[in-house]
Amino acid sequence: MTNETIASQLAHRTIRAYKDQPLTEAEVETLMDVARHTATSSFLQSCTVLHITDPQVREAIGAASGQPYVGGTKGDLFIFVADLYRNSRIRAEQGVSSEALSSMNLFLTALEDALLAAQNVVVAAESMGLGTVYLGSILADPRPVVKALELPELTFPVLGLLVGHADQEPGQKPRMPCRSSPRRTRTRASSPTPRRWPTTTARSPSTTTCARAHASSPSPTWSPPTSAWAARTSPPSWRSSTSRACACADSPSLTRPWPPRGHPTARGATASSHDRLATRLQ
Repeated sequence: MTNETIASQLAHRTIRAYKDQPLTEAEVETLMDVARHTATSSFLQSCTVLHITDPQVREAIGAASGQPYVGGTKGDLFIFVADLYRNSRIRAEQGVSSEALSSMNLFLTALEDALLAAQNVVVAAESMGLGTVYLGSILADPRPVVKALELPELTFPVLGLLVGHADQEPGQKPRMPCRSSPRRTRTRASSPTPRRWPTTTARSPSTTTCARAHASSPSPTWSPPTSAWAARTSPPSWRSSTSRACACADSPSLTRPWPPRGHPTARGATASSHDRLATRLQ
């Protein structure tokens, strides 16, 4: 089964070379309207999309990313920002405290809004015959990006996106076959109750499912990543101590403000929210 939208998505390629032909105003407005209509958690609309037209700002972002094609004038550059600042101003105008906006779960909500909007824009742009490339490289060092964009507190640049008229014809990268990824939620269809994640290092039913999918995979060189097994079979005390400080289900609280008491960034009142978040992501 297919249609024009699905055909466009299945033909996706990453384009890193563009013609010196900027998008028209109508094309930009269409893409921004698509981003604006993206699904948003709890109707918070915690995403702001910046269209970068200042050459100096773009060069600064390009230098921070380390990718030569990010700077210059070829292709239009968009930055997707997790934005809780706008809602904090709305709350302030209504006399409501903004303390809750400092929680990690609302930051993750804003991050998800930004990623969903970026994907919607990519689908729309490719349906218009344009090329795209995601720029996760802007997070190689987000501090100069924050400075160049003059972002306020409670915001963070999640992702960059270049959109333009392609000046290259790269081939499609292969994908793993569908059957190499488990699609069942249970090992046996007759299981009366949902299984819980184990709390010991024993192999879990989900690991068995992965192993079966691996055995049936046509590629003898592919295997499920060990990190996925470790995340599912490790005890709670291990899962909650990753270097990226993920909000695991066994964390004491998903709404506590960052940084926690005793953390180096909590010792001085001069650390900005961007510095604290950059420290957390390192």
